[in-house]
Amino acid sequence: MHTPFSVNATRAFLACTTLALTACNTDDSDIAENSTPLTIEVKKGEVLQLIAPQARTDGNSARQAYYDKVFPIAESLGYERLGQLNVKQKVISDYNPGAFIFYSWPDEEAEDGLYSRPDWPALKAVRPEAWTELKIYSDTLDQDLTLNFDPAKQYTVVVAWFDPAHPGDYERYLSGIENAVTREGGRFIYKMRRPRFEAHASSLDAPGQITFVEWDSNDGFARVQKSDEYKANAKFFNSGLESFEFYWLAPSID
Repeated sequence: MHTPFSVNATRAFLACTTLALTACNTDDSDIAENSTPLTIEVKKGEVLQLIAPQARTDGNSARQAYYDKVFPIAESLGYERLGQLNVKQKVISDYNPGAFIFYSWPDEEAEDGLYSRPDWPALKAVRPEAWTELKIYSDTLDQDLTLNFDPAKQYTVVVAWFDPAHPGDYERYLSGIENAVTREGGRFIYKMRRPRFEAHASSLDAPGQITFVEWDSNDGFARVQKSDEYKANAKFFNSGLESFEFYWLAPSID
């Protein structure tokens, strides 16, 4: 099982978000001046892959060796890097990724083309030497998807493991606060539901959902927390989740 956070940790998340939003907004003027919007497009039937890596400080040579061997093979099968969101701040998590990186496969057959290679186990075995952990979430899209990330905006992501006793409560929480989120300049821009999950150092329990939200300002969610909708539905956040990870992100333009 994925290790659950304590009730106190959940309460801390609900209480500390206002402070966290202010603290993470330290250098946005430089980001906005030096970057352009990031657009990610994935078509129906393609596989969207989201990778959250935690690099080893002594793993540079191993990472380069992995890239040099694996990426030419993957790219020959249609694998494509789409862009990334850098982690500006880890609010609550037992994991410390540097970014959330978007990739795509043309379809599941192309993805399997890499994983079914006889040399894949040996190639994959390099990962622990390069990364403390490499979390990979994948989803085959049932409709076209376009994501636009604006460097002038704020972004959050919550990786959520549902409580099996109350599996619908988290979505009830999100639905219950959506009007308040919209009113305060927020938008639910993407929900990756029940992704396939791969890791080499963590429990292999897949999360129930990964939710990305865009905010016009760094205090938008603080205002949501004061709303009647939030006060009425926050209890479903607590009852609906066994554990979660929460991060603030910023687009990275290569």
